[in-house]
Amino acid sequence: MIEFIKGVGGGNDFILIYHNESYDYSNIALRILRRRFSVGGDGLIVMDGKSMRFFNPDGVEVPFCGNGVRVFFYLLYIEGRVKGEDTIMTGAGNITLKYEDYGKVSALMPKVEIGEKSEDGVMVYCGVPHLVINVEDVNNVDAESEGLRLSGLIPGGNNVDWVSREEDTLAVRTYERGVLGETLSCASGIAAASYFLMEDTGKEQFRIKTKGGDFEVIRRKDSQGRLLLTGDVKITFKGSIPEKEGYWQKKESFLKD
Repeated sequence: MIEFIKGVGGGNDFILIYHNESYDYSNIALRILRRRFSVGGDGLIVMDGKSMRFFNPDGVEVPFCGNGVRVFFYLLYIEGRVKGEDTIMTGAGNITLKYEDYGKVSALMPKVEIGEKSEDGVMVYCGVPHLVINVEDVNNVDAESEGLRLSGLIPGGNNVDWVSREEDTLAVRTYERGVLGETLSCASGIAAASYFLMEDTGKEQFRIKTKGGDFEVIRRKDSQGRLLLTGDVKITFKGSIPEKEGYWQKKESFLKD
């Protein structure tokens, strides 16, 4: 049996499993994250103490997932394995997180860097690359087709975020490269879009609206301008999947099962 835990942060849903040296995590991600054919999710989190690895549904490991690290921290917190403010180790460095209130967790996001600009938008890096596009109304964007078209602008691919602003509130939609589709929210995308608009407007704080829920982002002057992102999290259920001998170790084509 493979034991798993399901958690959600801002509409981003994740499968969490404990580290096992015999497992092929890319294979597990390909299988277990398939919606309607398995448990389904936007990503696989491999837990090892206070360290995590993250795999997209396409089986590719990436260094960071902002909502994923918030869900992982929340699980450890409710199980009494971390303090109310503690550090999680990720591929993008150590992330400080804090339990703010029932079902709310904040994360001090990786340092954001603005990269190259083009006619498509501006590339912004927050643990992973995001193409940020400023639009008048995110509701008028065809996120699936435009996201697919714009998600391969750099080697390894990039996420795509559309952002529209009304005073101190931003609306953000994200197409995630490893999901091959739009997700209900993306914390690193929210941070990337917020930072870009902060640099453009001089504001230090935004409320964020996404399909998966509301967030708050604040620029922390005492942390080299890094952004503190706060949003909802919850653990939804635990379960297990019958495991055939070698099922999770082999690199079989998941389409053959």
